[in-house]
Amino acid sequence: MNDAANTDASAVTWTADLPTTVELVRTLHDLDDCWTRADVERLVEARPDWKIRRAFTDILVVGLQAELRWPAGAELFLGTTEPKADTFRRAWVPLLQFRLPTPAGERHAALRTLSEALRAVGAPTPVPTAADGFGLRWQSAGRTMLLQANDRRAWIAIQPHVREVRHVSPELPAMVAALVPLLHDAPGGYLPVEAVRRAVAELPAAEGGFGDGYVDIRTPDPYCTPSFALRGYLRGAPEGTYDVLDLHRFELGPSTLEHRRDVFGEIYRAVCAVLGEPTFFGGGPDGPDVRWREAGEHGRLLRLLCGGRRVRLETEPAAAFEEEEHGTFEWGGPSGGSEGPSDFPRLPYSWQLHMPVQAPGGTADYLPGGRLALSLPHLREGLECLLAAWIEQLPVQRPGEKAMFTIAAPQISGGLSVTYSTVKGVLLRVGPRPGDLDEGSAAMTADGWQASGRRFKAEWRNPTEETAREVAALITTELAARGISGDSGFGLGPGSITARRPGIGLSPQLADHGFLRVTGLGLETS
Repeated sequence: MNDAANTDASAVTWTADLPTTVELVRTLHDLDDCWTRADVERLVEARPDWKIRRAFTDILVVGLQAELRWPAGAELFLGTTEPKADTFRRAWVPLLQFRLPTPAGERHAALRTLSEALRAVGAPTPVPTAADGFGLRWQSAGRTMLLQANDRRAWIAIQPHVREVRHVSPELPAMVAALVPLLHDAPGGYLPVEAVRRAVAELPAAEGGFGDGYVDIRTPDPYCTPSFALRGYLRGAPEGTYDVLDLHRFELGPSTLEHRRDVFGEIYRAVCAVLGEPTFFGGGPDGPDVRWREAGEHGRLLRLLCGGRRVRLETEPAAAFEEEEHGTFEWGGPSGGSEGPSDFPRLPYSWQLHMPVQAPGGTADYLPGGRLALSLPHLREGLECLLAAWIEQLPVQRPGEKAMFTIAAPQISGGLSVTYSTVKGVLLRVGPRPGDLDEGSAAMTADGWQASGRRFKAEWRNPTEETAREVAALITTELAARGISGDSGFGLGPGSITARRPGIGLSPQLADHGFLRVTGLGLETS
């Protein structure tokens, strides 16, 4: 809590002493909206100790102290709504750094001290499911401020509320702000019916229709009817509790990729506005699967899903649920072997991204690897599922970023690079085929490749529902033309084919800051 505490022997480092930390948090708590570059510059001008220190493509860093401590004093980080934008979608201030491995008792003592001191700022709500039980939430009409932590650090997160929506009911953001924290904070993941009754009574013009194991919440807008239900009764859930919150129902009839993405995007941003950034980004063939994971052996998962005709939140016991998923990846597989259909469309998820620097809570002790393709048709199906998921889900979860990997094999000099950018679409690059150059070039052009210097490329600037299928077909056709098949081995070893350096970020270098698992790709990764 002071300079003497930040010694080489201490596993916990404070970015500022405790009195300074409390005053900084109080200042942030009392700020009005600060979500444009012009707003930030006005704030900095009015505070002599504040200074804009660094500006990156997606982050602005403001120093909050004139006298620096380790390593650079307290700093305010603001994440842009998209790369190079002058508007911001979130902010955070690191307060504690934990050296790995920090003993649990020492981490808990620091978090307890911090949490107890910050209770003097405003009127926070305790969040027992966050920051090892010491989480706090300050909620106002325009923003939510949170004390969050993981095994590496503790920080204050600030999220602006969603004020305007175009694809869901205008009533929904207020419903999300009032109801989502109830399910997130519920001890054990089961929300008592009494808590819902109190919340509905405080909502203007809302009425609750309480039934056996469910409640429908009616608002002035008939298109906004969130509902709680109990799904975990089969697992011995307590009576009179809920573990599911339905937030939106799609109308009957076909829905387009753009519509699903727009609807989920507005709900996702409204949920993040009250919970902060998720622990895991991800999704698969059934839709996005975004997760907030409580730390600890008995922690819970809160999952935001968009599958079928609903957008919903579900709670799960983290360890048991993750063990079940691990078993699916480890012991499942296509029942017909390489000759039958693959099981890529039935995997729990095709991709999952964990950002250790900013992710609250904890991770599983063991994470599943993925499913290996047994044949080229299987690989084609895995690629199609993964690319379809990225095209629909990444623009919402990681706007402005790109997902990438390179397929490597002895028959592909320089590899076949696969990139999906949420801004520029899909891009494939590969070198010429072995053998006669003119003959190979003509064959590749006929298959759909375009000459690009000494290599070939294929582009889909504006991806559609069909793009993932077309990309997967072109990739596997190219592999077959180079003599690569399931007999070559889709695992590691001589004559193998692998996927190198999978990542998601603004660039290949920044992708290293996250831990991406492409469980539905069908190839070993390295």
